[in-house]
Amino acid sequence: MIASAAASIALTPTPATVNTGGQTSSIQATVAASTGAAVADGTTVTFTVSSSALGSVTSSAVTTGGIATATFTSTNIPGSVTVTATSGSVSNTTLITITAPPNGSLEFVSATPAVIGIHGTGQQEMSTVQFRVKDINGNPVVDGTSVSFIMTGPTGGRLPALGGEYVGQLDATPTTASSSTVNGYADVILNSGSVAGTVTVAASVTSVTGTLTTSSGPISIGGGVPSATHFNIASSRINLAGLAFSGKEATVTAYVADRFGNYNVLQGTAVSFYAEAGAIDRSNTLDSAGTTSVIFRTQVPIPTNVTAIGWETTLQADLNTYYGVVTTAHPRDGWVTLLAAVMGEEAFNDANGNGLYDAGETIVDLGEPFYDKDDDGCRNDGVTKNCAGVISPSTEPFEEYIDTNANGQYDGPNGVWDGPGCTGLNCQTSKMIWTPLTVAFSGSAAYCAVSWWDTTTSTWKTTPFSILAGNSVSFAAMIGDVNTNHLPVGTTIVVSATVGELAGTTSRTLLDGLPWGPTEIGFVLTDGDTDSTWDSTAVTVTVVGGDGVAGCTPFITGTIQ
Repeated sequence: MIASAAASIALTPTPATVNTGGQTSSIQATVAASTGAAVADGTTVTFTVSSSALGSVTSSAVTTGGIATATFTSTNIPGSVTVTATSGSVSNTTLITITAPPNGSLEFVSATPAVIGIHGTGQQEMSTVQFRVKDINGNPVVDGTSVSFIMTGPTGGRLPALGGEYVGQLDATPTTASSSTVNGYADVILNSGSVAGTVTVAASVTSVTGTLTTSSGPISIGGGVPSATHFNIASSRINLAGLAFSGKEATVTAYVADRFGNYNVLQGTAVSFYAEAGAIDRSNTLDSAGTTSVIFRTQVPIPTNVTAIGWETTLQADLNTYYGVVTTAHPRDGWVTLLAAVMGEEAFNDANGNGLYDAGETIVDLGEPFYDKDDDGCRNDGVTKNCAGVISPSTEPFEEYIDTNANGQYDGPNGVWDGPGCTGLNCQTSKMIWTPLTVAFSGSAAYCAVSWWDTTTSTWKTTPFSILAGNSVSFAAMIGDVNTNHLPVGTTIVVSATVGELAGTTSRTLLDGLPWGPTEIGFVLTDGDTDSTWDSTAVTVTVVGGDGVAGCTPFITGTIQ
């Protein structure tokens, strides 16, 4: 007998316990009338769950033979959920337990970004390190699964207050932290300290077989601001034919790194260039290797004439003694100062190795950049010179400077360390640091001479010489431009004699380099025959200038027995 009205509902979940992650349980509702007989087929039964956060159930089903079946599907959250079935005015409940399957795997996902800046440099100082945890079925673990982290970094666990990096919260345990999963992912924040280096973060979770552990990829802490300790420039050519030609070019490259020698995180930093003579590109930005290059070329103005100093006056006297050359020219009149400048920090000696400047540590104090035309390390204004704050009279040329603070006057070293986080009186947290390079403009041969050593008078002479049978004479030759500097790279020098045998330096090809005077060579001419007749001879030095400049052909005559 089949009744039409529901009087009772009996619920049976199969199974009564399911795992998280979309596992299902079949809920069978047996609906009977007051007589105990099954209700009519097609009777509607509705189903609800006590918490949709834990799972979902088929909203309704109709009976067949008095039975209606619904499906419960779990979410990713463990717990207990009540399923209620209702037909008409009759309802009943059953309990389903949702459990999390054991942790099955742990993997590193990412560190974003993988390179962060040193604390206090104004760059990105935090990296989000992410791991993923899956259960034994390969599904994301339930939300709230605890993951522990241990960090290994360059300071070895130094507290943040002392410049150390840390993970998680700013507390007394900088190397450890923990977090809970969301959708299977667990994140921890790495915060940089004041020391550059590589950091790794290890994550661990428990499992039925023990503890699962894995490590992040390397995360780099670097990218402090440019440091004067790691800043220099170089040129592809040092001695250019700028006194003879305009448009001779050299590539000038700046090499920049932070106080720890890291260059790979300064990309995009602007470097400015300046030239005492000639012309140079104004600025360029650093690449991923911490370098940038510009073109320097010869043109007016040429280098400024300055006063000869000790070694140069000695050179002038020597040229007169050895070759009879009388001149007031000297090498530094051909020298050119190039400058590169970048915003950064002054150099200091990190005496305690904490990666920070501490009061009392030795610094290299910089004033504003200037063209050191006379190469004395002091800034000259045409009347006085400023040597690290010590002012004295000077007659040297005015030296242009870069007025970094726009106060209309040259400012020398300020007596305190300048850089990020500085605390000295009137210190600059962002300092224009600079570095010079000396190159040269040379020209065609202007001073060329050959002399010989008279053993009877112990003097060098440029008059005709004579060599007795079987004897020899020592010679010297010099070649210099208008400033008595050696000629540009590629210049060739060849010595020849019409009679006699030559030995010593009889040929040379000049290399590049800063000229500190003329090229000088020494050689010997020996009587090479066995007779005692006197023969006339001439010693000739043939100079072919490199880089297009003019050479010369000095010679000296004599006789050989």
